[in-house]
Amino acid sequence: MALTRAQGRKTTDRQSDTQEKSSKSAGKKRARDEIKDKNTGDQNQKASTTTTTKKRKSAPNAPVDDSMKAVADKLLTKYGSLPLNDLGLPNPTSADRENVLALIFNAMLTSTRISHQLAFKSVKCLIEAGYQDIDTLTKSTWEERTEVLTRGGYTRYREKTATALGELAHFVETKYDGDLNNLLSKADAQPMKVRQLIKEIKGIGNVGVDIFCDTAQGIWPCLAPFIDPRSMKTANECGLGEDIERIWDAIGKDPEKMCKLAAALTTVRLEKREQEFV
Repeated sequence: MALTRAQGRKTTDRQSDTQEKSSKSAGKKRARDEIKDKNTGDQNQKASTTTTTKKRKSAPNAPVDDSMKAVADKLLTKYGSLPLNDLGLPNPTSADRENVLALIFNAMLTSTRISHQLAFKSVKCLIEAGYQDIDTLTKSTWEERTEVLTRGGYTRYREKTATALGELAHFVETKYDGDLNNLLSKADAQPMKVRQLIKEIKGIGNVGVDIFCDTAQGIWPCLAPFIDPRSMKTANECGLGEDIERIWDAIGKDPEKMCKLAAALTTVRLEKREQEFV
């Protein structure tokens, strides 16, 4: 009988050890998952974007109410603007190759950890230097590009970005015959393919692609409707909700308005003006 109790205790001890090991293993897994979540911001951006895209294929949406339209109209009136309007380009609403390249500059510079104001100023300096013209960009030297970025205050990343701009010129010239509209054709005007091809540009990750899609949908309508995941949270806080199709309906399914709305939400988010719409 004593032997049986000893055996029972051993069995219980083994079960306890197994449970403890299982608990520790689960704890380690949770810790690894938390670390992974913190270190994969770009992957989370991609997942959020994929979710947004899937909403297009969901069941019919609830009707758009007047309050939602009112919020959209207020956002457009107060903060809605096209991304290239203040950069001195002659025809910012067209899909000219210069405009598309300027939007790439914007996505590249504003997706880094630098103030929005400095990034915008630096993009403007690139435009003033004529770098939206692929021939001018190709002929520029690394030193010249660095100097232009310095004028814009982009000092923290100027050397790295000057190199990236040179690589961008080579990429556009050799792969797309100097015109990124050929990228759109290669992607068959399908948003997910456009994203994949834009990410081939060095210096542009998921955040940069989101910024490009926000700003390019006005001239590449196939990208609409799109609101980047960070600004979608702002849209929800302002009273628009998070259903991209309902928001699309609220602005009359107009790609240019969608582009302005995305810009408005970005401004509200960066300047923390959500309370104006609550």
